[in-house]
Amino acid sequence: MGRIAVVTSGKGGAGKSTVSAGLGYALAAAGAKVLLVDGDAGLRSLDLMLGVGQDIVLDLSDIFAGNCEPLRAVYPSGFSPNLSLLPAPARLEGLCSPHDLKRLCRGFARLYDFVLIDCPAGTGAGFETAVAAADTALVVTTPDLICARDAGLVADLLEEASVSARLIINRVRVAPVLQGKMPDLDTIIDTAGVQLIGVIPEDEQLTIAVANGRPLPDNGTAAACFRNIARRFCGDDVPLLPLQKM
Repeated sequence: MGRIAVVTSGKGGAGKSTVSAGLGYALAAAGAKVLLVDGDAGLRSLDLMLGVGQDIVLDLSDIFAGNCEPLRAVYPSGFSPNLSLLPAPARLEGLCSPHDLKRLCRGFARLYDFVLIDCPAGTGAGFETAVAAADTALVVTTPDLICARDAGLVADLLEEASVSARLIINRVRVAPVLQGKMPDLDTIIDTAGVQLIGVIPEDEQLTIAVANGRPLPDNGTAAACFRNIARRFCGDDVPLLPLQKM
């Protein structure tokens, strides 16, 4: 049985979808079979990030409407033979119930090593549905106190749901942090109140790849950070890369 994880945040713009795609790609490149589930009904984005936007015919809503078998709504990413996508419904009306998504993801967990659910921002119905299906959570924040505080509120809800959480600090601009112009990472971690699993620096290569639906170049700093997060997520003891080397 594979692991089911939800990638969430308290605030929009933290980069959940980018983290979902990057982590999924890193896990797949390491040999794991990975399914990304886009849970953001009405605002899906992973199909474009993975370069399969023009291929989408069926999505999550078609499964529950009885239009297709679950595997027919799954699309290979093209980036890796081990990475696939289940797209979100194009409309909010296609949102399924927490029980339905939980049942579906548990079925997929028999076929995949990891099922990663890209959760809508905030704490509404989409959040409740995605969390109900998950065994564990990755909470994404940017290095600002507002986003970190919202991440802490999400972490409290995850704890109430008995879902363990780890923190990813995304879009870190290294120079301002080192110069004391931005909050240091310890302050962000303390504000969120979640154990850190990794840091992703602001990286132009990552921005360009996501914008154009291309795989992240393997030689970039962000790619190396995603590989390290993937290893920690799998249980390996991997030290954090010092900010000065990002």
